[in-house]
Formats: sequence, C-alpha cells, structure tokens
Amino acid sequence: MNQVSSDGRGAQDAWNGRGLAFRFRRLRMSTSTKLILTLTLVVGAVMASAGYALVRNQETALMAHRQNEVLAHAITLQLALDEAYRAGRPESATSLIDRLSENPKIEGVILYDERGQVAVQSKPIVTTGSGHLEDVQRVIETGETVERLLRIDDADFLSVIMPVRLEGGQAAFEIVEVTTFVKADIREARATIVVTTLLLFAMIFAVVVLVTRRNHTRPIAALLAGARALGGGEHGYRVAVDHGGAEFTELASEFNRMADRLAEQRSAAERDADQRLTLERSIRHNERLALVGRLAAGVAHEMGAPLNVIDGRAAQILSQPNASLDRRQRNLTIIRTQTQRIARIVRQLLGLARPYDLHPVELDLGRLARSACDLVEPEANAAAVEIIVSAPGAAVVEVDEQLVQQVLLNLCLNAVQAMPHGGRLRVGVSTDTGGGEVLVRVCDSGPGISPDDLPQVFDPFFTTKDVGSGTGLGLSVSRRIIEEHGGRIEAANDPSGGAVFTVHLPLPVKPGSAAEEEVAAVGNTATGR
Repeated sequence: MNQVSSDGRGAQDAWNGRGLAFRFRRLRMSTSTKLILTLTLVVGAVMASAGYALVRNQETALMAHRQNEVLAHAITLQLALDEAYRAGRPESATSLIDRLSENPKIEGVILYDERGQVAVQSKPIVTTGSGHLEDVQRVIETGETVERLLRIDDADFLSVIMPVRLEGGQAAFEIVEVTTFVKADIREARATIVVTTLLLFAMIFAVVVLVTRRNHTRPIAALLAGARALGGGEHGYRVAVDHGGAEFTELASEFNRMADRLAEQRSAAERDADQRLTLERSIRHNERLALVGRLAAGVAHEMGAPLNVIDGRAAQILSQPNASLDRRQRNLTIIRTQTQRIARIVRQLLGLARPYDLHPVELDLGRLARSACDLVEPEANAAAVEIIVSAPGAAVVEVDEQLVQQVLLNLCLNAVQAMPHGGRLRVGVSTDTGGGEVLVRVCDSGPGISPDDLPQVFDPFFTTKDVGSGTGLGLSVSRRIIEEHGGRIEAANDPSGGAVFTVHLPLPVKPGSAAEEEVAAVGNTATGR
C-alpha cells in the first residue's frame, strides 16, 4: 500500500529538480547578485576602456619616442656629415656611417649624391619600396625631411630621409630603423597594462562582493528569514540589528517594532476572540434555555388542558358509579378525544426532530395549490373569505405530494383564520428560471404580523391565536418539510396590508441540463476520469 511506482518517483524527482532550478534562479537573480553584476560590469567596462586608452597612449608614446630617437640620430649624422665635408674629410663620413650602423636598432644608413644615386651604404638593407627615389629626389630639391613608416616583407621599418650639403652640392641621406624593438616594447607595455587591469578588476570585484555581502546580502537574508518566520507563525521571532548597517539597521528596527505590534494585536485579537467565544457560548446557552423553556411551556400549555379534561371526566366516572350508560359513554368519548389531541401534539413534536421519509414525484405545483385551496374552501366560505389562485403555465417540481400539500394547506388555513371577518386569500405560483426555483406566495388581507413577532413565527409553540385554537407547531413543521426538499420558506408583511408567506422549491434537474453536466463533471474529476 505504501509503495511508490517508478512513474510517481520520476515525477517527484522532476518536481524536486524544478524546485531546485527555481530556487537557483531566484538565488542567481537576487538583489545582491544583480547589484554585484551591475557594479562588476560597470567597473569592468570603465577599466577596460581606461586600459584600452592607456595601451593606445603607450603605443603612441613609444612610437613617438622611437621616431624622436631616429630623428636625433639623423640630426647628429647630418651635423657630422656637414662638418666632415666642410673640413675636406669625406672618408670620415664613411667611417661615421659604419659606426652608426653598428647600433642593433638601426637597419642601415645610405648616403645619396646630388643626383639621388647611392654614394655610400653601410650594409645591404631591405628595399624601401616604390616611390622611394621620388622621396629622395624631393628631399634633395626642397631640403625638407621625410619620415615614413614602411611595411616590407612582413616587417615594419621607420625611414628618415634628410638633406645634407656635400662637395658637389645638395645631397641626402637615409636612416632605416626596424620597429621590431618598438613592437616588443608595445607588447610588453600592453601585457603589463592588461595584467594590472585584471588584478585591479579582481580586487575591486572581491571588495564589491565582500561589501555587498556584508552590507546588503546578510541584512536582506535576515529580513527575509524574519518575514518567513512571522508568516510561518513564529510570532516571537526578531531580526538581529546590526548597528553599522545604516538604512538596513533602521529597516530591521522597524521590522522588529512591526513584529511587536503584530504580537500585541494578535494577543488582543485572541483575547477578543476568547471573549466573543465566551459571549457566544453564553448567548447560545441562554437561547437553548429559552427555547427549552418555550418548548416546555408550550407542551405544558397544550397538554395541560386536555389532561385536566381527562382528569375531570375520569373523576366523574369514579364518583358516580351508578350514572347512566349514556353519561359514562359521553365521558369516555371526551376522554378519548382529548387523548387523541395529546397524541397529535406528540406526533407534531416528533415531526420536528426526526427526518422525513420523502417519496418525491414530479407534479404541477399549481394543481397542488388549487387542491389545497379546495380543501380550505368550507372554512373560507364560513369566514366570507374570497380565494384567488394564480398559476399561469405548468410549474413542475419533484416533491413529496402529501407533505407539500400539508404545508400549503397549513398556510392557507392560517391565512383564513387571520381574516375572521372576511377578506381575500391570494395564492400565486410562478417559476423563476434564473434562480432555478418555483415560488408559491400565500397572501392574506388580514392585519399582518407584528414586527416583534415576525422573527419568531417559525419557532415551535409560538402562536398568536387564542388559547385552544392552535398548537404553534404548524409553521415549524412546514419549514422542516420545505427544508427537507432543499427549499426555504419566508414570512413578511405586504406593504398594502396582510401577511405574505413565500415558499421556494428548486426546479428538478433535467437530463442533459447544464446543472447535471456540472454535477457530472465534478463527479468525474473526483473519480479521476
């Protein structure tokens, strides 16, 4: 009986998995996590931008430094060549060029004559590309310095061409320096900046996580735990207040004050509930005592008169043993009549307590109302009461015919007895399809019911009739009968005069109706079909 199928275990595992995934998503998307991610992304973006700008500036600075260094070599060589040719020592120019070429960063030095032809070359160097001779010729003609960045055979070079005064006139020389060293310096600087940026980013991330966890995650978790505890019924739970948390400290204090107020209100509500419960118990007890008192008084009142008659007639029989037969039979007949009256009262009392054995059949309630009016017609004629029955159309209900006829007969008799000097009894039958019920209204033109008596008309033994005219059980029994049929009965006063009793009986559920389909759907849901 306690075994679980593999499908059920799989469904449970799937449910647990979804629950864990949901909790993980909640954890991942918590406020502190969002704050950490936001700060991390913002700081990372700022540091990445700053690092990129710093790398670009470093690259520009290194390249400018390299250009300035080559330009310094070129100016130094220009001065040295001018001095050598002015002093008449052209051979020293060749020696100077060779010594300068010994610098590992310099690829080579070329000296051009007045026509732009190579006069002196330190060592074979790479071809400087197309357009080179035009640059040399332009320097010789204009005396301007030309700087170029070249990429030849997958290598980067920096070339500076400057004018120089030789014996034959204006000439030029070129210094070519490979930028491999600059690239290496740039890579090193870039790596240093990237590593430094990553370290700073990691440190900032760690600080953000620690600060957020210390100042946000823990206080929020404490407040959340407090809310869950209060929601779970732990009314004595309080949040620990961290006096260094600023707003969260104030929030935790307010939370605790709210919990204190809730606890006070709960205690007050419990006290009020206990007082109300005690008061309601006392009221119900008093009502039961009053009901029992009214019931006992009613039973004593209704049975006292016939018992007195029985006792008196029995005493006459005992005290007059020689009385005539007719007199003894008359006394015995009176005794039997009063005994039947007591038995009728007892049966009505039993009818208030035990359930009815209903035998419902479908019938026209209008026809049943006319039948009840026909039964009370002799009493109505004797009291000069006019009976009007209005029952347009068929008002079919499923009820116990004898019991419902007893209710209608009782209501009609009460209405006739309320008009001893004549009047009008109106019985109307109508169908309320919207409410799913049939209505029977019994109206009289009598004095009506006192507002003080109206709430008690259905109480057992309550009656406004003269002594001996009724037991006060008819309306109580009628209400029980109608309630057993799933309906209700109401009493009110007509604004135009007289009392109005309205009987509500449900319409029968037809096969295929919406009500039956709803009941069937509920049944199928309950059985799992």
